[in-house]
Amino acid sequence: MAKKTKKTYKELALEFKKTRSEKVYNELYAKMRPGLWSYTNNIVKDPHVADDIVSTTLTTVYLKIDQYNEDYQITTWAYRIAYNECIGWIRYRNRKVSMNAFTDKGIDPPTFMLPDVDTDNSMPPTEADHWEAEHLLTEKVRLTTEAIKALPPMYKRFMEERFLNKKSYNDILDIMKSSEKGINLQTVKNRIFRGRKIVRKQLESMKVFSEA
Repeated sequence: MAKKTKKTYKELALEFKKTRSEKVYNELYAKMRPGLWSYTNNIVKDPHVADDIVSTTLTTVYLKIDQYNEDYQITTWAYRIAYNECIGWIRYRNRKVSMNAFTDKGIDPPTFMLPDVDTDNSMPPTEADHWEAEHLLTEKVRLTTEAIKALPPMYKRFMEERFLNKKSYNDILDIMKSSEKGINLQTVKNRIFRGRKIVRKQLESMKVFSEA
């Protein structure tokens, strides 16, 4: 009895595109998921997030199979979708980090902005794409840290305690009381507000951040 030949990714994709067979899609899903998960987790460094992104990617494949360009491999399309989802997640995470680090009543936080996501899902992620995703998270933090450490002394320690050490305003007030007589909570907030403006201006000049 002849051994049954396993279908390729592209053969399964074309069959699903033609028939909309749930059985064919499930086979395609099972075949593609491991590689997609490894690729995605290598970018986001979080297995739970990788699970979500892979599920979203393969759901997109299911819903938009008519948009699949048969001139390319199905993996080309799927990996581009996954890459764009990863960049979208990194953008969200960076915004969330910036909010947690800077937000307080009356102070608008700087927004961490990443390059626009390439919405053309037809082209595969390039080596440059991989490098960008790998370094986006750490590069923003590194540049912000350097900018804080370059602040004038009257702002530097306040910003270090707030942004780098994640201290509350009250904690910073307690720390600073030993070195600055008569300091109060409003002074702490004012120093951080002004220090943040200096940092943001410096980073915006390097096109790291921009206003939303």
